[in-house]
Formats: sequence, C-alpha cells, structure tokens
Amino acid sequence: MMNGFPLDVRCAVPAFAALVIACASLNSQTYSFATLDEARASGAIANGWVPEGLPAGSHDIRVAQVPNTTQRWGIVNFPPAEEASLRRLLRSDETSLGGEHCDMPGRIEWWPVVLRGTLDASSVAATGLHGYRSKSGDLLFAVNWNQGRAYYWRAGG
Repeated sequence: MMNGFPLDVRCAVPAFAALVIACASLNSQTYSFATLDEARASGAIANGWVPEGLPAGSHDIRVAQVPNTTQRWGIVNFPPAEEASLRRLLRSDETSLGGEHCDMPGRIEWWPVVLRGTLDASSVAATGLHGYRSKSGDLLFAVNWNQGRAYYWRAGG
C-alpha cells in the first residue's frame, strides 16, 4: 500500500482510463452506398457525411462517422472521365499530406493503413495518392486519379 491506495487500485485506474479512451471510437457508424443517388436518398449528403458535388457517376461509396461530432471519413470511386467534377470541389493547388493526422477508428477495415495516424508524405505519394484541401469546409482529400478513387476526412481529425 502506497499513498493510501493499494498498488493494484493505482494500476487499475490508469488502465481503465486507457481502455475508455481506446473504445471511444467504437461508437462510429459506417454506411455503404452503391451509387451517389443512393447516398443522397439516405441523407448522407444532407448530413455532411458525403460531400456535395461529387461526380454523378460516383459509386461504391463508404462512410464512417462518429455520431454527434464532425468526425467523418469516406471513400468514393468515380469514373476517371468525370475527374473535372471532383476537381471543382478541390483547391487547385496540390498539398502535401505529410504531417497531417488522421484519427481513423481502427475497426474501419477499408481505410488504408498509409492514411492512418500521422501521415508520411513519401509513403502516401508511393501509393499514387495526391493531397488536396476542399474549397469549402475542412475536408482533406487523398486522390488517386488513375484509379478513380478518393479518400476524404475532416482536416485535423
């Protein structure tokens, strides 16, 4: 016994606190949409989980979000022929994603490892991804133009 508390209690409290923090992302919700129209009909665009203005042919859309927060992450596939539509959502200047932080819940399997935690610019670039900030709002995008795939998440989150 030290400082009036048994040793096992002093060890258990920090362990419990760490567990609570680690499990905080377990309340994230995920959604999948076959098409952009399906995402719109579900309210995903109105709720801000899917950005307004994505290419009309967008498909295989996945979204994760934490209820009652602005935390969200998404992946969208788009026809490369509709690249101009996506570019209209983005600032024209490419930005390095190096040093950006993405706190993606670990249980979301479809999010690439290279876009988790503090991002490494060379690792991101090696995958063919290019970084952009949205023109409006606070979204970061990692886009592979050749594959017609974009990942997005709330900047700073």
